[in-house]
Amino acid sequence: MSGEDEYFTVVDVKHYAYCPMIVYFTHVLHLHERITEAMLYGAESHDEAVVSSIAVKLEAQRIIRRVDLTSERLKLKGRLDYLVVTRFGELVPVEFKWSETEGGSIKRDHKLQLASYALMVEEAYGRPVKRVAVYYTRSSKIVVIPLDADVKNQVKRILDSMERITLSEDPPKHKPRPGRCVNCGFKAYCRPRVEDHGGESDS
Repeated sequence: MSGEDEYFTVVDVKHYAYCPMIVYFTHVLHLHERITEAMLYGAESHDEAVVSSIAVKLEAQRIIRRVDLTSERLKLKGRLDYLVVTRFGELVPVEFKWSETEGGSIKRDHKLQLASYALMVEEAYGRPVKRVAVYYTRSSKIVVIPLDADVKNQVKRILDSMERITLSEDPPKHKPRPGRCVNCGFKAYCRPRVEDHGGESDS
């Protein structure tokens, strides 16, 4: 990789947390994910009433939309949906997700995605990020969680792993999870399709 290609995106981190094979498909084989309803929704504007409810919940003084972030230190970039500045001066990254919560809480891949944004916000603004939030549109639920050093360090380890995959060009070791594979946009690449044309066997 060179130049801009040296930078991973926050979506890459989310993909790795969901399944490391996705990083292999996108950065080594240069394959593309099928377009899903969630992607189409993510490109749309978010309802002002929802944004207002988030502002109330987080006691926002200011909300910055579509924040482009780049970390030279982490070689990471991404566009955050919203950055909330609370009345106490706290910075809270917020993302919208066209999905359900996981047992009423934030999904692991979403948590690591937000932790990635948190690290870049800290670098850009010189202030610690202690909380992040996700609005799950399908359940109309705002989930706010604290972030500790362990989660942020997980992101750094993921970035190291993604770099190893890209440089070695070897597929990562992973354990398939059928529940995740069903909805994965890369499943067509992951396993061979077996077709039966009804012909007689030669044996």
